[in-house]
Amino acid sequence: MLLTITKNAINQKILKSALSQSAEFWYLNNGITITCDSFEYPPGTRSPLLTLTNFQIVNGGQTSNALFEAYKADREKLDNVLVLVRVYETKQREISKNIAESTNSQTPIKSRDLHSNDDIQKKLAEEFSVMGYFYESKTDQHKDKDKKKRIDALAAGQAYLAYYLDFPEVAKKDRGRVFGDLYELIFNSDITAKKLLTPLEVFAPIDERKRKLQSLMRNNQPVDPDLLVLLDGNYHILYTVSLLCKKKNLDETSSNAAIQLIDEAIKVVQIVTQKVENKLQQQGLTFRQTTFFKDGDTKNLIQHEVMSIFD
Repeated sequence: MLLTITKNAINQKILKSALSQSAEFWYLNNGITITCDSFEYPPGTRSPLLTLTNFQIVNGGQTSNALFEAYKADREKLDNVLVLVRVYETKQREISKNIAESTNSQTPIKSRDLHSNDDIQKKLAEEFSVMGYFYESKTDQHKDKDKKKRIDALAAGQAYLAYYLDFPEVAKKDRGRVFGDLYELIFNSDITAKKLLTPLEVFAPIDERKRKLQSLMRNNQPVDPDLLVLLDGNYHILYTVSLLCKKKNLDETSSNAAIQLIDEAIKVVQIVTQKVENKLQQQGLTFRQTTFFKDGDTKNLIQHEVMSIFD
């Protein structure tokens, strides 16, 4: 049954936990956060049945999906599964947005502290030290050192997600998951300081171009419209560089080779963005770049564009 459900590794991990460690699920899962216009429930009951009006899961969507799959696989094993559910009643969109943002950021920050003394984090710190870098498993752990020699674990994990694991949208909008549910996909026995460093080295010139573009815009200076994708699509550009490396049979662990592909990657992302914008305009719809680069399907469009170049 496990082979027929979603291929998402995180969903599989949650599902496995529900089926094999059901009594411990409460302690192993961060729970679900829901916002709604209103809710009702019978007081004085354990695990009451709630009636929600216009509800939305703002954190815990993967948990919900994995539990549903577990229910289909073996519903009896879910009898011992308890899940923490937070329900917030509000009709104000801004409050709902703030709840979504805070619940998706607070827990991972705590998780980072919890993971800071993991053996894998200690190993990386030692390897980076040999390379002349200061690895920060905790925020600002080496703030007294040269900024150019500091390697922030969270930033490194974000770049790693986009470059090696094909998760540019997660790197952009859900960076807290680096030390949350995606932790073991990044920081496992296969990770090395060199492998973790490469995406950061490739991302650095991309981010530098973004900062220069932002500076020009703040000062009302003319900018190349093709470069506007840098503002929200910087991690998708990094992702595209990795795709181009594969298609050109280049070593993606070589930052020098990968950096040479940045201009081409920017062009690919710009072409895809323009195609989608034109299509929406023809339908009388508004294109929003921020939303576009948060969409999980955007990377598929980029991948298709890269493949078409080499066909």
